[in-house]
Amino acid sequence: MRALLLAALLIEPKALETLVDDVMHAEMAKQQIPGAAFILVQHGRVVLAKGYGLADVARKTPVTPDTIFQIGSVTKVFTGLAVVQLADRGKLDLNADVNRYLKTTKVPPGPTVTARHLLTHTAGFDELRGRLLESPDERVQPLDRFLASRLVRIRPPGELTAYSSFGITLAGLLVEDVSGLPFERYLAASIWAPLKMNHTYITIPESFADQVALPYEDGPIPFERYHSTPASSISSSASDMGRFMLSLLAHPDSAMLRQQVTLHPRLPGFGYTFQMSDTNGQRIAEHGGNIGGFHSLMVLLPDRDTGFFVVAHREGADLRSPLRKAILDRWFPDPNPAPPPPVADAANVPRLQRFAGTYRASIWCHTCPFDPDRVQDVRVSVNADGSLGIWDDRWIEVSPRFFRNTGGSRRLGFAEDAKGNITALTMGSWAVLERLPDR
Repeated sequence: MRALLLAALLIEPKALETLVDDVMHAEMAKQQIPGAAFILVQHGRVVLAKGYGLADVARKTPVTPDTIFQIGSVTKVFTGLAVVQLADRGKLDLNADVNRYLKTTKVPPGPTVTARHLLTHTAGFDELRGRLLESPDERVQPLDRFLASRLVRIRPPGELTAYSSFGITLAGLLVEDVSGLPFERYLAASIWAPLKMNHTYITIPESFADQVALPYEDGPIPFERYHSTPASSISSSASDMGRFMLSLLAHPDSAMLRQQVTLHPRLPGFGYTFQMSDTNGQRIAEHGGNIGGFHSLMVLLPDRDTGFFVVAHREGADLRSPLRKAILDRWFPDPNPAPPPPVADAANVPRLQRFAGTYRASIWCHTCPFDPDRVQDVRVSVNADGSLGIWDDRWIEVSPRFFRNTGGSRRLGFAEDAKGNITALTMGSWAVLERLPDR
């Protein structure tokens, strides 16, 4: 029976190539993207691995599945796996105080911060500026030195999801202090080498220079480098990411791929570093990456034993979203009928006042000098018909703290504390806005 089910779910290579080619060619032309690479794996095999366009425009170097791209924040998944590996080997407890394991730089005094908090973006650290190296002559700082004055608490751990490069960078330091190895050397020995990921590095050897995609926006730009290496700095190829996805899919029920936290039970949250999604009714664990000159996305469907990865030039472009949608809609359509549009009720106006207020994307730096250009504020108002006004749309409560827009296709939820006070708005996963105090 299982063999018949798997056969029914097989993606045929030529059909996939036709679809991916169509999306790639159309979007690369429309968005002026010089080069991209794609791979899809399923049931232990590579279905399609292909390069598109140019890795180096001036030299007319074509992209291949082995071309090395910066993958930005997809790096965080490798850091999460390294921490979970060490926990599986009995080297650390995911629910213990990380200060038990950290050797030099420690979390400042306060409630216990655990590795679980770090991997689910709930540690409560401020998202400071200063991760990016400002000049080619600047050197990347050791993790303990970089973090020594930059672990700033702004809320108790576990209270709110706030996408945190500093929390993941501390997880990388945890890997170093527990393993006794520099971060890159641990990844190379414990993940990349066993999986034969021979085109994956933080520090790319000179001998691989001609296989590296150059960064492009409107034209060529310098490579971006970060002090927050475990959150930002891996470069890899489509072929290597295929090997990585196959290793993860071999354990579909692992904690990495299971939801660990969410701000609303009807909306997806985080696994261990993975952003969870339920597009088309599927269990999806994914992570995107943005870095100067590149954007990327890894998508895993553990229950379908399928994963795909795409990387392309131009951080400001978006090749990954239309490609993701095309693949999911073609081979994994939603089996459930669309819910009927919700209906507002004016009698709910008094009760809805608890949601009204100003909300701000939780990734903002709370302790930096205020810069209005760096924050994203959203005003939530109550309409006379018993709906909420958010983003020029009307939203209707269909279950406690859970809303759909009047078209029924979009949804959001609100989090509340133990006293029933509304603390945040979430669209799911990383899309979290914290409520600002009333003025």
